[in-house]
Amino acid sequence: MTGSRDKIARLMAATRVAVVGASNDPTKLTGRPIAYMMRRGFKGEIVPINPARTEVQGLKAYPSLAALEQPVDLAIVGTAAAQVEEVIEEGVKSGVKSFVVLSSGFSEHDSDGARRQARLTELARQHDIAIVGPNCLGVINAETGLIASFTTAMEENALTPGGFGFASQSGALGAYWLDLVLQAGLGVSRWITTGNECDIDIAASLGMLVEDPLTKVIGAYVEDIKDGPAFRNALRDAARAKKPVFLIKAGRSSVGAAAAASHTGAIAGEDRVYQACFDQYGAVRVASVTEMIDAAKLALHDAVPADCRVGVLSVSGGAGVMLADALESAGLGFPAFRPETSQALSAVIPDYSKPHNPVDLTANVLANTGMFRKALAVIGSAVELDACILFIGLMQSISKVLTESILAARAESGRPFIVVWIGARPETVARLNAARIPVYADIPQAVTALTQARRAIRGQAQAVAMVDAPARSPPAKTLAPLSEWESKAKLREMGGLSLPAGVMVRSADEVAATLVGMRAPFVAKLQSPDMPHKSEHGGVILALADPGAVATAVATLLARGREARIACDGVLIEEMVKFDLELIAGLRRDPVFGAILMVGRGGVEVELSPDVAMGLLPLSPNEISALLRSLRCAQLFQGFRGRPPVDVAAIARILSGVGDQFLADPTVNEIEINPLAARGPSLVALDALIKVSA
Repeated sequence: MTGSRDKIARLMAATRVAVVGASNDPTKLTGRPIAYMMRRGFKGEIVPINPARTEVQGLKAYPSLAALEQPVDLAIVGTAAAQVEEVIEEGVKSGVKSFVVLSSGFSEHDSDGARRQARLTELARQHDIAIVGPNCLGVINAETGLIASFTTAMEENALTPGGFGFASQSGALGAYWLDLVLQAGLGVSRWITTGNECDIDIAASLGMLVEDPLTKVIGAYVEDIKDGPAFRNALRDAARAKKPVFLIKAGRSSVGAAAAASHTGAIAGEDRVYQACFDQYGAVRVASVTEMIDAAKLALHDAVPADCRVGVLSVSGGAGVMLADALESAGLGFPAFRPETSQALSAVIPDYSKPHNPVDLTANVLANTGMFRKALAVIGSAVELDACILFIGLMQSISKVLTESILAARAESGRPFIVVWIGARPETVARLNAARIPVYADIPQAVTALTQARRAIRGQAQAVAMVDAPARSPPAKTLAPLSEWESKAKLREMGGLSLPAGVMVRSADEVAATLVGMRAPFVAKLQSPDMPHKSEHGGVILALADPGAVATAVATLLARGREARIACDGVLIEEMVKFDLELIAGLRRDPVFGAILMVGRGGVEVELSPDVAMGLLPLSPNEISALLRSLRCAQLFQGFRGRPPVDVAAIARILSGVGDQFLADPTVNEIEINPLAARGPSLVALDALIKVSA
């Protein structure tokens, strides 16, 4: 069987393309692809299929795919939904290997449509063909002029080839992206909208963009992922190929009430897991198509500075300060000038300007444009800087001179120049962009773009070493929660974590004999699978000084269980453990991405203000250390107000081993350890909740 990435790459390379249901009207759904490709010089052959016509838009038409003398590479299908299956079956018999189904009326419509879509999926698997859609806006290959789409974004725009590729689960968002990118003059490599994803999904589309030699930057719009491991591997491969990925993820939903039985389920909601995947694999989540394009522009123009030590040159003192504030707030470097740089600047700027970063040229530049060019030369050659950000406002009367100065200084410097030009004329922006100098209309826009582009580069540096994502375990039909006593027995089998000394009793009469050899103080905890959070229901009694107090506590807890009418296995009695910090560790099997680990500040109040970090397993000790140090409470690891420090590296090694054990045992669906007591290099599971396949 051909891999999904190869199938979509084969589809994109089509040079003989049929349009089934082809319309002679260039404004109709199945007329637009023909008109678009003819107008933009498709480097291939267009074959209209229409049994009612011998000619469509000036091209010879055929009654069916079966009537063709030789097979086409791709069939664009825009017939009624009920006819699509028949068209694809005919195409398969005629040697067609790729299909783009524009037609709607499938799983997005009703149960009959869902059944029709399932048959398309079966056809794709059975015959090793590629099907994009159904209910999609199609695909575009700007290199060859292939436009297998009816998007209105191609009504007026020229199809400019470039390095920006895009995959979208929404046709409308894909159209908006295409229009904005083409109007910005950035150029497109490949564009794909996946629709209902009966065969080709978003993960395969991203993988194709990773392997496409013309694509330099990848954008994506994601609603839901069908194949989490393939998606993870695509992001990892993008990192290895040094192709930044900027994406929009719609929906920030929670896993809902079904997860409320555990803190891990309640906190690790769907959106948090998606975000953990993006963070771990170096993909940068943006808030809008515009924000995506702004960040991508820097990467496409090779204008992302290595260490981001930025020099600012402004024609406005106020704007220069605003830029400096924004850069510092974003955590970007803003170094002071070396004495040599300040001295060189002093020789070219007005006496009333200060030769420090940011440089304020004032409106005097209107009368002395040569000063602008000389100051640029100084900033561009300063060894303490990696990039230069220029602020210009209006100045239309000298815009050509300023533009020439920027172009010359950029060529001499070889470093990234980023321009914020409020009120710039379109021709000025186009000329600077053509010279790979990104231009932004305002300060926040530029600083956000720089922040996002830098985040992509830093994130991908850690993603290159990721191993192939493990396959997801089949979902358990039913889950059974274990009591704390049973959960700790399971943890003991897994190894790695320490556990308090403890015994299980079923009556107060057993206490005296079972406590022999144990040391006070003690804690007594009612054991019931119906009471996962015991402290919330009076199921825990602390600081018991002697066997008599323990016996009284046992009787009290058993009575509470009877009053609550819950099944009780008994009472767990443990030695109380001293600790320096309460953590939480949660592991569960996400239905999309597979096994995940959540770590954070623990205790009974963990859900009030969650301070947690997540990663997709497997995770190395170094990766878990990074998660721990990303917490808001990370300062506590160093010791706080007399408390001793905890050994983060040792904790990470232990948790990495627990994660490996969890991955290896698919019968365990969820583990929550809270509190997880940290003291020096040791971790003690004070409480645990495990759910297993029933």
